[in-house]
Amino acid sequence: MKKSLLLLVAALTTLVASAQTKVEINGIWYNLVSKAKQAEVTFKGDSYYEYDDEYSGSIIIPATVTYEGVNYSVTSIGECAFMYCYSLTSITLPESVTSIGEGAFSRCTSLTSITLPESVTSIGDGAFEHCESLTSITLPEGLTSIGKQAFCSCSSLTSINIPEGVTMLEKGVFQSCSNLTSVILPEGVTTIEYVAFVYCYSLTSITLPASVTSIGFQAFAFCFSLTSITSHAATPPTIEDSFSFEGVDKSIPVYVPAGSIEAYKAATGWSDFTNYVGIETGIENPEIRNHKSEITYDLNGRRVTDPESRKGGVYIVGGRKVVIK
Repeated sequence: MKKSLLLLVAALTTLVASAQTKVEINGIWYNLVSKAKQAEVTFKGDSYYEYDDEYSGSIIIPATVTYEGVNYSVTSIGECAFMYCYSLTSITLPESVTSIGEGAFSRCTSLTSITLPESVTSIGDGAFEHCESLTSITLPEGLTSIGKQAFCSCSSLTSINIPEGVTMLEKGVFQSCSNLTSVILPEGVTTIEYVAFVYCYSLTSITLPASVTSIGFQAFAFCFSLTSITSHAATPPTIEDSFSFEGVDKSIPVYVPAGSIEAYKAATGWSDFTNYVGIETGIENPEIRNHKSEITYDLNGRRVTDPESRKGGVYIVGGRKVVIK
């Protein structure tokens, strides 16, 4: 009995110590965790449904806030913190922030750009969903997790560089990003979940690293502008069925390792494509630099005038296909 009472007292003490206090400081609402001395930016009131356009214009989030004489480090943008803030145009986040919560900036339709600090490691589900004016976003190198539909319907987003620490592209992560033109995924990505890029109407090329092992249902469906696909995987990534590339012209060139062409032709989903082209693999940048004087084109037929500007992908250098990792 005495032991049980002590355990109960300890549990209650921990609960009290970690209890959150919701306060407004300089016009911004926070959840304060007293024990950890940490603050999370949150929405006004008891529910984010009660308020529209709570924050507007340009917002600067401080690295620390002070409440009743105690300093708190701002470490996260909480769930739905800025949801439905239709008039929010820009926001500056401090280096102390490590996570962007679920739906944090959902429906911020006037938000045009945001730079995430290098400290951010995770972006929650639907964090930037329907940010229709967002034209660019810089993802930090230390990012390891991007949630489901994180950038769904960001219809003005034209390009994005995904950090090497991300291993999975979740369901609908870039769904309906209708102005996204190209995607080059970093080595380390293994899974592309279903509808990840569905309805990306402007997508012209895809480059898949050798690490990709599976592509989900309708992952690239209705990407009508695709003119080429490059896959560096020696073993064809598993495709659930032909719907993964539904609506895509199956006569476009598909660049795969030369020794794997027959395997791709026989694989479910991949067998629908009719124009396979073998490529060399494992050629690094130093060899490419030996061809500075040779005319170089990307796979869309655009001439590359600065050899040093070429990033990972497949290029036509001096009349032959070369892979840059």
